[in-house]
Amino acid sequence: MTTSTLAILDGLAAAYRLQLDDDRYLPQLVEAIAPSLDRGLGVLGYTYDARDPARPTVDRYVCSSRFDPEWLARFHATVSATGLDGGANRPAGFQAWSHLACDQASAVPAMRPFLPAFAHLGGARDAFAVNALDASGRGLFLVAPLREARRASAERVTLFTRFAAHLTATLRVRRNAGGSRPRAAAVLSSAGQLLDAEGGDEIVEARDELRRATAALERARVTKRSDELESTTRRWRPLVASRWSLLDEFDTDGKRFVVAIENAPPTRAPRRDLSEREHQVMTQASLGHTDKEIAYELGLSASTVRVLVHRAVHKLGATTRREALARFGARPTDSVASA
Repeated sequence: MTTSTLAILDGLAAAYRLQLDDDRYLPQLVEAIAPSLDRGLGVLGYTYDARDPARPTVDRYVCSSRFDPEWLARFHATVSATGLDGGANRPAGFQAWSHLACDQASAVPAMRPFLPAFAHLGGARDAFAVNALDASGRGLFLVAPLREARRASAERVTLFTRFAAHLTATLRVRRNAGGSRPRAAAVLSSAGQLLDAEGGDEIVEARDELRRATAALERARVTKRSDELESTTRRWRPLVASRWSLLDEFDTDGKRFVVAIENAPPTRAPRRDLSEREHQVMTQASLGHTDKEIAYELGLSASTVRVLVHRAVHKLGATTRREALARFGARPTDSVASA
C-alpha cells in the first residue's frame, strides 16, 4: 500500500467533522480524500436525492483542485445526446451503480456504455467511484476519472467500501442532528471506560463492545504505517451493535472524550414478521450489499448477519435470498422509518 492510500484516514477524519456547515463540509471532504482517490484528473463529489429512485437528482457538485468543472458540461451533453441515463441535474448511470458502495465503471456491465463519454473528463478512459447511500434515499457520490482502465486491486475496493460505510453513517448523523449537537447516549474515556450512560441498560450491556470500538477508533487516530491500514479499518466500524456511532468530543479544558450517539440506519416500513435486527439486515441487503458489507456497516459479525438473513428468508416464506428480498420489498408503502 502506498502513502497516498494511507491518506484515506485523512478522508475519514474529514467525514467526521460534523461541526462544519454544509457549505464547508463537502468541499473539505473532497479535498481531504483526493490524495487517496486522485489518479491525476482530480475528484468530483456530489450529493444527490434518490428518494424517488426513478428520478434521482443532484443537489450540489464539488470538484477538487485538479478537476476542471468545465469538463462536466461536455460530459453531460454527450450522455444526453446518446440517450443514456443522466444529465446536468441527474446522476449519470444511477440505476447501474446505486447498489454499489465502491467499484470501477468498467467493472460494472451496465456502466460500460458510459465509458466513451468519460473522455470529456480530461481524457479519462475509466472512473473509480465511491457511493454513500442508505435507505433514506439521500447519498453522496465521489468519482475519480482514470487515464487508464487498469483494474483497481481488491484491497483498494475493500478499503473504499469501508470508507463508504463510514461516510454513510456520518451523513446520517448530520441529517438527524439538523445542525444541532447530537445527544450522547454514553460518554467514554479515550481508554474506553464507560463514564456516563444516558442510553439506559442497553448501553451498559454493550459496554464491552463500546470499549473495543473505542480502542479501534484510537488505533485509527495514531496509525502512520500503510501496512496497518487494512487491519485498522477492519476493526474500526461505523456502528457499534448496529445502533451507535462513536464521535470525538472535547470539554472546556481540551480533554478528549468519546461519545456514543444513536445512529441506527433507516429501514423500510416495519414488518411484524421480522425482528428489528432481521429487519435491519434485510434493508441493507435490499440496497444490494453483501453479507460482509452489512456486517461491517452494522458493526456485527459476518456469521451473525448470515444467521439473521437465513432467519428472515425462512420467516418470509422464501427459499432463496432473492425471493426473500422480493417479498421484503412487496410492501403497501415504500416509506422509510428509523429502526
